[in-house]
Amino acid sequence: MFSNHRHPAQPLQGTATTTITTTTNGSPQSQLVYASSDASRIGQNVDTHNPHAGDSARSNNDHNLMPSQYKLPEQHPRHIENGRTYHGYRKGVYMLPCDDEEQDRLDLFHKVITEARVGDGLIYAPHPPNARVLDLGCGTGIWAIDVANKYPDGFVAGMDLADIQPENCPKNCDFYAPRDFEYPWALGEDYWDLIHMQMGSGSVTSWPSLYRRVFNHLRPGGWFEQVEIDFEPRCEERSLENTAMHKWYQYLKQATEMSARPIAHSVSETMAALEKQGFVNIDHQIVGLPLNPWHHDEHEKKVGRWYNLAISESVETMILAPLHRVWGFSKEQVQQLALEVKREAYNKEIRAYNILHIYQAMKPESPPGN
Repeated sequence: MFSNHRHPAQPLQGTATTTITTTTNGSPQSQLVYASSDASRIGQNVDTHNPHAGDSARSNNDHNLMPSQYKLPEQHPRHIENGRTYHGYRKGVYMLPCDDEEQDRLDLFHKVITEARVGDGLIYAPHPPNARVLDLGCGTGIWAIDVANKYPDGFVAGMDLADIQPENCPKNCDFYAPRDFEYPWALGEDYWDLIHMQMGSGSVTSWPSLYRRVFNHLRPGGWFEQVEIDFEPRCEERSLENTAMHKWYQYLKQATEMSARPIAHSVSETMAALEKQGFVNIDHQIVGLPLNPWHHDEHEKKVGRWYNLAISESVETMILAPLHRVWGFSKEQVQQLALEVKREAYNKEIRAYNILHIYQAMKPESPPGN
């Protein structure tokens, strides 16, 4: 899809999207880029001044120490609302369901994102092959499992509100669920080589607080990678103001803002919060996601087909609880709005797209002034 930030390709015809590469040591640089074709510390023997000291001892044994040391929250029964099943632990804080239908939807978005990203579709941030990796809001665990399979000498852990991850997973992969990543993790400070978060917008009340926790849990020289989709519909050829997809997004945006977990994504606020926390070498890339296969390029068509399927499965799911709980919409009203959005998303004459944001940020090797 629209390209790797390190290797710009040719722009999509009729669509202009800006890639912004920013570092904390310089000014933002913009270019058009597309793709064409409270806790006890775990791992006490790790020397944080030498991040990879003791690597040979950590490749297969660290994960055996981890889950059993911490008591998971008591089981909380899931609940059904408007025909969909939602998580029970920390009931109501996250407004998307956790049933089989939702798990399929999440896996679809994983497919979309890995197809859209150029090169390694799983990780852009630097990491050793035996990295300790933590995935926040891991959902079904599909990303964590893929990374664990790709890097068998590493260890990957996932954390999520809903315990929907498979029991049968690679031996170097584990899950902490139900867990709320906005609460203390008890997963080891100065420990992780890479912390990953994908599609967290809409589930976070305080990004600065979350970034502080991420920063504290990374080892010096470790990296944070955040991947977000900005669901605001865009089109270079026409206004979308009077469309159902515009109405859909505005309702969703306002409902999540009123629920204190906004789904709207702000690049400037994200960059500022990461830098204020102390991250360095901050990089930001954007990738366009067409809502249907309207582009002539075959790779663009492929991504457009996958994203069209993902959006089709999402337009009702994403607004059902927010619009019902905040605005008092009936299920039938939600379904009608979703149907109108789907019709527009299927229309190749409407060349609309969303934006995928990818951030990488490094924790300094040593504290400032050292």
